[in-house]
Amino acid sequence: MNKPAFAALAEYMDLLLDAICVVDPDHRFSYLSPGAKRVFGYEPEEMIGRSMFDFMHPDHHAETLLRAEQVNNGGDVLHFENRYIHKDGSVIYLHWTARWSEKDQMRIGVARDVTAQRALEHEREALIERLEHMALTDSLTQLPNRALFYDRVRTAQARAERDAGGLGILYLDLDKFKAVNDHYGHATGDELLKAVATRIQSAIRNTDTAARLGGDEFVVLVDASHTRQLDSAIDKVVNKIQAALKPPHIMKHGSLAITTSIGVAMWPEHGHSIEQLLHHADQAMYNAKRRGGNSASIIC
Repeated sequence: MNKPAFAALAEYMDLLLDAICVVDPDHRFSYLSPGAKRVFGYEPEEMIGRSMFDFMHPDHHAETLLRAEQVNNGGDVLHFENRYIHKDGSVIYLHWTARWSEKDQMRIGVARDVTAQRALEHEREALIERLEHMALTDSLTQLPNRALFYDRVRTAQARAERDAGGLGILYLDLDKFKAVNDHYGHATGDELLKAVATRIQSAIRNTDTAARLGGDEFVVLVDASHTRQLDSAIDKVVNKIQAALKPPHIMKHGSLAITTSIGVAMWPEHGHSIEQLLHHADQAMYNAKRRGGNSASIIC
């Protein structure tokens, strides 16, 4: 390696924000441009003669070794990212381009610090995730909202048609919830709704979906792998929900009994569309409420 030649260009290399790195076949730094100080935090003299793996984040050793051997065998690396440990202890993201110098029998790579860009990308991804969560989640109870519930039902319908399965819709309405709001206030009503949501979620299976449509109205999608199992699955979920809601909700000024009227609809017996199923389950729920509440009803 003609180090004086590189040194003669150092004045111009120092204008670069990137670091030019020359590495021998055994992965030891042979030369680093002045930009290395900005990228790695070390003076070039502190890194020359040492293995690149001494400075690299351990999670990237194996993948980087494969890429290095690729370059050693004459291949070019145009887009590769890994992480290094800066001299100050922080983790930095580096974007590399590298190729093999046949004349010098060395790898020549250019490292660009893209830590700031990756941080912005992570922030953007987190923001998008939060916005998606807000768009598909009920803000009070953190259960899925109507849009997400409809999507889950459509997915379950497609799977049921393909696999000869079945699905049921439970429509839940709290009994005498208006009296709770009127007597204790909306803050207590909201507290009760959150408690109900938690209890419903704890009672259903992993394959089912509970959602809040609004007010004191909740729905549950009951998914069954076969139509013959649907009746049994619905009965079990209804019984578990009723058992979960049975203990009074303890508040700072007393306790509240929680009862609910539940209406049941099954696909495709009670409708093919989501709207038809919800309408049928809603009518069945009102049928249970007319009977005094605290029960489940299915209208055939």
